[in-house]
Amino acid sequence: MRTRNTVLLLVLSAAVVFCSGAFADAVPEPARPCRLELRGEAEIVWPCGVPYEDPGYIARSGGTVTAEGAVIPWRAGDYTIRYFLTEGDGDIAAVRRVVHVVPQALPDTVQPPAGTICLTFDDGPCENTERCLEILAQHGVKATFFIVANQTKYLHLLPKIVAEGHTLGIHCYDHGSYGMLYRDEEHYFTDFMKAQQIIHDYTGQYAHTVRFPGGSRTASFLAGTLDGGYGELYAILHDMGVRPYDWNVQPESGAKTVEGTIIDFTHPREPYDYAVVLQHDARRFSVEALDQMLTWAEGEGYTFAPLDTTFPEVLFN
Repeated sequence: MRTRNTVLLLVLSAAVVFCSGAFADAVPEPARPCRLELRGEAEIVWPCGVPYEDPGYIARSGGTVTAEGAVIPWRAGDYTIRYFLTEGDGDIAAVRRVVHVVPQALPDTVQPPAGTICLTFDDGPCENTERCLEILAQHGVKATFFIVANQTKYLHLLPKIVAEGHTLGIHCYDHGSYGMLYRDEEHYFTDFMKAQQIIHDYTGQYAHTVRFPGGSRTASFLAGTLDGGYGELYAILHDMGVRPYDWNVQPESGAKTVEGTIIDFTHPREPYDYAVVLQHDARRFSVEALDQMLTWAEGEGYTFAPLDTTFPEVLFN
């Protein structure tokens, strides 16, 4: 039996064979052959930020097995999962697994050359994403897509986004209530892990960039639930091998039309240095403005790059 958990306690029942003995730190030698065994190793090293999948156990005959313990895959640390077998006569045996969740290394950041523009698109994939990809391809521009992972109708576009050289980042799984998403650490990171698993299922890779829905200012609700505030929140993400990014250019903030978006982007108050541009492929007018935005920027000598973890974080808080 294989079990997958993100955070919740494992509670399993199955038909198993008797294996005598009582659980202790060192499992005693059984009086008769033990038929409750761990599947896989008794000690596992697991990368922080990757949804945890327990290998489970092997049970061979009648009885009841329960499992208890939790692995919190976004928190580096040591965790124990215990499997208990209870036979009809009440005799109990047990085995355990220790899981070491270890931080992932992040590369040092490197300041990009002046005039670098990082286009980012939130809230897809959606009905406009293919058009967005077409325009980017026509200009040979790579961008970053912070996705909402419960939009199942368009998830088939995730491999295309990656194959065309763009960065896939996490926005969230469910872009519903901020109050629910940011209620506490467990709610936010459970949502994050669901999005992470979907990205891996479709592309074979995990995301290493994230944008908080509403930006880091809105994530203050979450940071306020942590003893260490924003510092602790960012430290958790860094242990997961993930960098968070807000934005410093928002061309959609004006008239919210094609023309308004073009004007806002092509008339910056000062020349772009390292620009992280917020757009939404879920907003048709923003996608339709993209061709003229790129044509203008290319004429001005700007270059484009997708975000990765070597880019300095751009954060409001």
